[in-house]
Amino acid sequence: MIELYDTTLRDGSQGESVTFSIKDKMLIISELDQLGIHFIEGGYPGSNPKDVDFFQQVKSRQLQNAQVVPFG
Repeated sequence: MIELYDTTLRDGSQGESVTFSIKDKMLIISELDQLGIHFIEGGYPGSNPKDVDFFQQVKSRQLQNAQVVPFG
């Protein structure tokens, strides 16, 4: 079985002037989940307050296919 691991929320935000709000991240997670992605890398939870808040909020999100995982 092939499992898909998406890094959009972390690696995709590395570009110049690219930043995702928590709301943006939640919308992206929903879309990736609907596409059938298995793992979504959410970022590095200890690196900044926004990632800490994101990981706290994503705990309550019900996903059908995906599991949100930390970087590292």
